[in-house]
Amino acid sequence: MKMVNKKAQQTMGMPFGMIFAIFLIVVFIVIAFIAVKGFLNIGTCAGIGLFYDELQGAVNEAWSGQSGEFDFDVNLPSGITEVCFGNLSLGMSNPDPKYDSLEIYDIQDANIFLFPPEKACDMPWKLIEHIDVAKITVSSNPYCVPSDGKLRIKKGFYDKLVVIE
Repeated sequence: MKMVNKKAQQTMGMPFGMIFAIFLIVVFIVIAFIAVKGFLNIGTCAGIGLFYDELQGAVNEAWSGQSGEFDFDVNLPSGITEVCFGNLSLGMSNPDPKYDSLEIYDIQDANIFLFPPEKACDMPWKLIEHIDVAKITVSSNPYCVPSDGKLRIKKGFYDKLVVIE
């Protein structure tokens, strides 16, 4: 019987237990990164929902008052570039072709849209009550403002609805 020299195998090879431990460490690190990314996505989507709720609250506050004018800070996650107001069922009068992706929402009962819709966490549109979309979109339908600015919320003494600029 021939003797095999196992000394070289011991110095160069790794035992199965060590290989398995390294494999488990790599798997746990990958799972941790996936979990952190999932929590960050939840935060982004929650930010969009909070924006809609805060805007509705500000509009309700202006609507319930006799008259007034104040600024509303737009606080949206990165990736959302514009906030658009419009009545898409009447047709779009804004000639910019980048807004063509909003046309698919013309059957929705909505008057506010986030652009680009792909970055809006399945919440690209919403119906904000008590706003005068006809006055808002008099010059451009949809009327879009940058998402890093402010919205001017106004209601005149004789107005029944709120105007957003």
